Amino acid sequence: MKKLKWGLMLALLLLVLGLAACGSGDEGASGNADNGNDNSESDTQEDVNLRVVTTMAGTDPAGEVFQAALDAFEEEHPHVTIENDSQSADAGTIRTKVNTDFSSDNEPDLMFYFNTVDAEGIIEEGKVVNLEEADGIDLSGYNSMLEQQRFSDGNIYAAPQSGFYESLFVNENLFEEYGIELPTTWELYEKAIEEFAKTDEIVPLAASTEDSYYVVEHYALAAGGIENYNAELADRNPAWAEGLDLIKKHADMGAFTPDAATIDLALAQELFKQEQAAMIFEGSWLWGQLEEAGMGEDVAVLPMPIKEGGETGELVGGASQGWFISTKAYEDDSKKDAVVDLFNYLTSEETIVEIAGATGQPPAKGELADLPDYLKAGHDLVANAPAVALPINDRINPESFTHLRTSVPAIVNGEKTGEEVLEKAAEMAE
Repeated sequence: MKKLKWGLMLALLLLVLGLAACGSGDEGASGNADNGNDNSESDTQEDVNLRVVTTMAGTDPAGEVFQAALDAFEEEHPHVTIENDSQSADAGTIRTKVNTDFSSDNEPDLMFYFNTVDAEGIIEEGKVVNLEEADGIDLSGYNSMLEQQRFSDGNIYAAPQSGFYESLFVNENLFEEYGIELPTTWELYEKAIEEFAKTDEIVPLAASTEDSYYVVEHYALAAGGIENYNAELADRNPAWAEGLDLIKKHADMGAFTPDAATIDLALAQELFKQEQAAMIFEGSWLWGQLEEAGMGEDVAVLPMPIKEGGETGELVGGASQGWFISTKAYEDDSKKDAVVDLFNYLTSEETIVEIAGATGQPPAKGELADLPDYLKAGHDLVANAPAVALPINDRINPESFTHLRTSVPAIVNGEKTGEEVLEKAAEMAE
């Protein structure tokens, strides 16, 4: 009986082991089948079309590098086709396009746009994604520029690419040739205007007095320093009015070309690049154009001298643009994975550094290596600045700022005063 009992137990044990082996074999077959299905799905992914809108177009030197990044992504993802619908940031072109696209239910899938007052509407209407809550989004590796993108509701809707600064670019060769000191103080700045105006050959300041974004900002900063510069429009801060009137004072001294009211930003840049102007107010993105013109080493960047009540060295700058994902694309199952992949690709450290390298602007991830001295000087300018504040047009009602800048010719002609223009701009925002 004992032999029979042990024989039955052994038979049962063998049966159990056999069943387990069969189960294991079936599981392995099933796993292989799943892998095969995954590969099959990967090989037969449906084609996806994405539309991207950025400001990397026109004279922006980042345009070619950005397009190369898109081409590389398409090569790695053959099922994705990208339409690069970028527009120039000059004269509000990009703002008009984005506003039109979103209001007509034709928003881009991904965009690099101003995360300022310009984006408040689309954020509040839920038309772009909260990146911190979105699946698959990688926000690692960012420096402090990421926090600058945080919206008033505490969420992050835009991921930065690079920072920027605006300042006074000066042609050192011209200052040396004419024996004029660099404008490191307000007194030397006005002296430079006087002396270059006497030459009848060199325009002191290359500027458009209607497309006067940078002129208005820097004269407001010069008139009252960063504390007054950071005032609200509703405050009707006297320093802003004084800054507008100082533009007229310097125009009367011969600071600008006679046709400054009719030329645009691009023509003002050309005056400087053709060495027909000694100074220009511009942003760090100008370095790409200067390098193309072969004059990068001839130009120095200086902070706007402060007239009184502030410390020279205070700057206009920050990180006012970022990458947004449209809610419409993110919630579209046919696009979601592709748009997330493209976002992560464009905001990777490698891509960010490549694009920043074309413009010389401080990257939001990583660092630029082997910078020439003139670019490093700009980065040091920001690092050593006692204060940095966003441009006025990024902080106030767009129509009000348009009124400020387009009224400069009337101020220069004596038709209006700075106080009158500021009062009207404030009323427009009420």
